[in-house]
Amino acid sequence: MNDAQFQRYTERVAEYSTRSDLTSGVKSLIQTLACVEIEEEMLQAYCNDNGTCYMVTGKSGDVYSRARPEWQQLKEARMRKQAMIATLERLVGTTTESEESVDGYFS
Repeated sequence: MNDAQFQRYTERVAEYSTRSDLTSGVKSLIQTLACVEIEEEMLQAYCNDNGTCYMVTGKSGDVYSRARPEWQQLKEARMRKQAMIATLERLVGTTTESEESVDGYFS
């Protein structure tokens, strides 16, 4: 882990530990999430600076655009991030007892 990833990991552990005791598996998932979030930010900065596509001249001389590999990597990082967050929220929980749903009272 680099410094930015470690700082993000520390922030996420502090946040999730207020909701529940964290197992080693959950901490490992948070570590991976921190790395993916930093990767996402780096890829987004690259795409902001260079665009999501580049121009290519084919053998026939036609010019067409191609998606940058970094753009594809960014989309994949976002999908991984979304899946990890959903798993973490399911494992750790997002509500306290006082915030639980009141749907049962209105059925």
